Amino acid sequence: MSVELRLADWLAEKLPGAKNIAVGSLVSPSGTGNSAETSFVTVRYLKNGQSIDHKLVLRRQNLDNELFLDASLELPGRMMIALGEHPVVPVPRVLGIELDATLLGRPFMVMEAIEGRVVSQAPPYNVAGWLVELSSLERAQIWGNGLRAMAAVHSIDRSKGFSFLQRDQTLPPGLGQYIDWVRRWYLWARRDRPQPVADAALDYLLTNMPLETPVDVLWGDSQPSNLIYASDNSVAGVLDWEMAALGPGEVDLAWWLFFDDFYGPGFGLKRLDGLPTRSETIAIYQNASGRTVQNMDYYDLLARFRMNIISIRATDRLVAAGKLAPDVDVFTHNPITKMMAIQLGLPVPEPGSGFKALLKAFDVNQEPTE
Repeated sequence: MSVELRLADWLAEKLPGAKNIAVGSLVSPSGTGNSAETSFVTVRYLKNGQSIDHKLVLRRQNLDNELFLDASLELPGRMMIALGEHPVVPVPRVLGIELDATLLGRPFMVMEAIEGRVVSQAPPYNVAGWLVELSSLERAQIWGNGLRAMAAVHSIDRSKGFSFLQRDQTLPPGLGQYIDWVRRWYLWARRDRPQPVADAALDYLLTNMPLETPVDVLWGDSQPSNLIYASDNSVAGVLDWEMAALGPGEVDLAWWLFFDDFYGPGFGLKRLDGLPTRSETIAIYQNASGRTVQNMDYYDLLARFRMNIISIRATDRLVAAGKLAPDVDVFTHNPITKMMAIQLGLPVPEPGSGFKALLKAFDVNQEPTE
């Protein structure tokens, strides 16, 4: 039986009153699926005598090559279900989460598709995509609306349906628990391989942890490309909750700032006119959240450290697929490790042949574009 037919049988229990359910062909766009394989599908059925076309998103969990420690679709699914009770944060409606892998070969989740447009990652939004076509004022509006959506996540009362974000019952919720999870995630990805700069970064994060920080509901993957924008530039949907957690809002803000730098100067690109600067971005967030952010240097390092972990896991994927040699030096010589070394005042490991091989494996243009 095909995936479409099996999915149709499963949806019969998720769509009350639906009859003659027919699932169209799955469409899996390129550039999606880092944490789960993402497919779009149109489902047609009869309800109350009327024919209905329902646009859905199917996410199937990647097995054996996960980016995240203890990865499961249960976390993002539960986040979107919980956030559905808080209309200040628009999210797709989840129809169901299936953790039993027997039906489609791996756990999966189905949610409603949201109409709108997403900021481009590949190629970076500073050089291509619909953001380039907007005016400077519209770009500023897009940026500000995204930051206000982030602040709205942080404004939610964590006691109202988010107890599942307490990752470790032996530690109080907050930054300490969050850093401990990041530490365990790193050690799992590192696998006893030498990582001198990352090890030093972890030591810094553990010994210089800010005190008396807020405990907010965190988005986890807060970047412009994880937002769906409506035609009026408002935020229609907030996506990608695989790293949702509890901790200070600065964690999300620093992640946003990291990707702003990554998709601009990190690629040798000039940022588009109208996009707020770092200081302006922080000011927008502060105004939306109603508080002054603290210790951003610390959270900047944390963002780089987290991205370094993802880089390790992504490289391991390529090694497992035979696209990179197992002894490639990109694990320790890459732009993210270089950023951490500069911030910590350590000898700088310059990216070399291993990083070029990585870019080739990802089919990324190695030459910066002005």
